[in-house]
Amino acid sequence: MSWIDTGIIVAYITAMVVVGIASRGKQEDESDYFTGGVGHSRWLGMLIIGLSIGATFFSGISLLAYPSTSFSDGVTIWAVLLTLPIAGVIVSTFFLPAFFAQKVHQPYELIERKFGYPTRAVAAGMYILQRVAWMGVLIYAPVAAIQAGAGLDDYWFWPLVLLIGISSTLYTSLGGIRGVLVTDAIQFVVMGLGVLGPLLYITFASDIAWSDGWNYLEDQGKLAWVKLSFDMTESRTLWSILAGVTIANLSMYMADQMSLQRYIASGDLKASRGAFLLNIIGVTLVVGLLILLGLALVIWYGLAVTDIPPAEADKVFPTFVGTYLPPGIPGLIFAAILAATMSSITSGVNSLAGCLTMDFVGRTQHFQSHQSRLQFARWASVCIGLSATVVAGYVHQLGSIFDMAQTLLGVFLGPLLACIVYAISPFRVGGTSMICGMILGTAAGWGLVALKLNEHGHLHWNIAPLWIGPISTLVAFLIPAFVLVLNVVLFSDPLKESAKEPASADAT
Repeated sequence: MSWIDTGIIVAYITAMVVVGIASRGKQEDESDYFTGGVGHSRWLGMLIIGLSIGATFFSGISLLAYPSTSFSDGVTIWAVLLTLPIAGVIVSTFFLPAFFAQKVHQPYELIERKFGYPTRAVAAGMYILQRVAWMGVLIYAPVAAIQAGAGLDDYWFWPLVLLIGISSTLYTSLGGIRGVLVTDAIQFVVMGLGVLGPLLYITFASDIAWSDGWNYLEDQGKLAWVKLSFDMTESRTLWSILAGVTIANLSMYMADQMSLQRYIASGDLKASRGAFLLNIIGVTLVVGLLILLGLALVIWYGLAVTDIPPAEADKVFPTFVGTYLPPGIPGLIFAAILAATMSSITSGVNSLAGCLTMDFVGRTQHFQSHQSRLQFARWASVCIGLSATVVAGYVHQLGSIFDMAQTLLGVFLGPLLACIVYAISPFRVGGTSMICGMILGTAAGWGLVALKLNEHGHLHWNIAPLWIGPISTLVAFLIPAFVLVLNVVLFSDPLKESAKEPASADAT
């Protein structure tokens, strides 16, 4: 990688820090810091929020995972494109109207209204654990990509980790949600350009006929569009992709505080629905391009060059960028990967700081003033960002990037999805049963991970990571449903009996 590429990367990171801080707004209280100031959200605009939602969940993990998955498994992963419209219909038609009907000012406020504060605290705690681990992976992914693309040795690992983690933390802690939203919108555009560049280069530089490329993909078994197997140990089947990625998408858009923050920041149902649908369209287009990029890399290494691609699929794309693209272009591509990463890190830091402030310390006597909560939020952002930076140094042993992402989303956010669905539903589920459902759902997910990792045990079951989310979510749904049915059996008029219980009571 040339000095031009290094300069582009450094300039990009510097620009994002400056823009993020400059966009921070007045920040008169913690509400303005976390939601952009309810009542002043017209400043944000539907376009900025829509791009921000896309950038938040379209991380460096996505930019590396989809091409590598397409490269190794072929076009089977296209079924992911079906899950986005499914999530779009469910969220825009059913969830958003129910969410805005609650008239909440804080993301998990609707959980407390339905189940009581203990359930909200458990949900917030699970969310914090998930996001810190997730952000550690977010930082690790681009560092591994830059090392592979630039041919850097292990000496550069921690300097790169610290550079990404600290710079992201800096402008998040000072810029608040406004700084995050503006930089997210810019970064989503940069991501799209970073995907188009390599595709255009392969198309025009390889001088390979489309028919030859298509025939080669067919010969390599990369054009098997659908795998209908019901074997849960197979990594990429139509059923595992539809179930796993749909649950992951719904969890991110309905149960993740980062999404809920943006809905609140949009100001009303119409604006949030428009921003969300814009996000679905943008993400669908970029994911489609990434899948095509993975297939193009198969053709490149098979027909255009004689070099053998890296053994690890996650390193194929960054190695191609660093080896074959002309000076300047690799810097732009790695800037795109950093854009995807930093957008998700900054959103995660801001969201977790909000979770700690609104769901925990903001309820104590020591943090009753708006100014004290705002001050705590800034310091919490710093601590969270540094914690995720440290975690990034120890996540390399967790597996491939795509599978790692699906596992973390499934184990934690799946049970939180069940909690949110019950919170907006008319079913009178008690707080205790909901807490049990979330804990047991998470335990079920981790149990499947343990069985998968227990290579020498008698109970070894190599279940595909895509199934972990649906199973943990199902367990979290079934526990409260079982208690609800039990109440029907035990009480002659269960709805009337439940109505006697206050909405905030922590009773089963």
